[in-house]
Amino acid sequence: MTAHPQSLHQKRGFDSQRMSCVRLPVMRLLKIFCLLPLLFCFNTALFADEARARAAMSNPQNHLVAVFTSRGAFYIELFNERAPRNVGQFVALVTGTIDFPSSDLKIRYYDQSSFHTVIPGRALYAGSPSASRFGLQPSPIRAEIDGISLGLDTRPLLDSTGEVDRSFALSTRQEFEEQILTPLYAAAGIESAQALKNNAERMMQRLQQLSVLEALENLGYRFSSTLNTQPISQGTVALLPTKPGEVGAEFVISLVPSPWLDGRATPIGSVVDGLSVVKEIGNRGVSLDDEPSLATAIYSMRIL
Repeated sequence: MTAHPQSLHQKRGFDSQRMSCVRLPVMRLLKIFCLLPLLFCFNTALFADEARARAAMSNPQNHLVAVFTSRGAFYIELFNERAPRNVGQFVALVTGTIDFPSSDLKIRYYDQSSFHTVIPGRALYAGSPSASRFGLQPSPIRAEIDGISLGLDTRPLLDSTGEVDRSFALSTRQEFEEQILTPLYAAAGIESAQALKNNAERMMQRLQQLSVLEALENLGYRFSSTLNTQPISQGTVALLPTKPGEVGAEFVISLVPSPWLDGRATPIGSVVDGLSVVKEIGNRGVSLDDEPSLATAIYSMRIL
């Protein structure tokens, strides 16, 4: 019996529709399999992992700190041997065991805080007492910096053209007088214009011989010689000075090599996993004057 042409047409349409339905899941599966490697790479790049962080540590005996933020987590290896007292204070702030001189409160200092200041592409700052929940500030302790390991003792303050070392970032004559000349005169015991006039040639010679380390010492910074301090580079975590030679609770995470911090801030650790999260935080500028909601929140920090 011959099928009616219309019935054949309907059958072919049904078969074609059925084949389309079969092809659709297959195409979806192919797309998923093609996207899986991309998703894996994205996940690896964007999200930090404790096992990967431990594998990247330079010394498995060092403390590992997990930092959980509103943009993701990252991990910091602390340099226990290079800055033992400064690392100890940082750990006490993280764990809530530190004593504050003005309060009996025991708090995890960095929990529920933020990266209150971000210089896009350069640095992230956290831990300022003015941005903390209770305005508390730990007693400052002496910075731990090895100026010789940093090469500051062999770096001349002035180059052959008379330019000041770039780490001082001086842009005006007044800044030069305040940061270089006035401390130099004070270190030499010169207290009057007449004394300066009488010692002008000697002071000029001393200025030309001055190293970066000596210039920083004139400002009040103090150095050790056995800590093997390394230059501040991308991912370095460093405690900032409350005044020359002392550090408190505020820290910086550098996004680039930062010679202007060498000899001033104490490197206490380095980001070993989750640097992509740190860079993400560092993409948008924010300051203490901005609305707190604009800053990346630090939910918690934990010693693992």
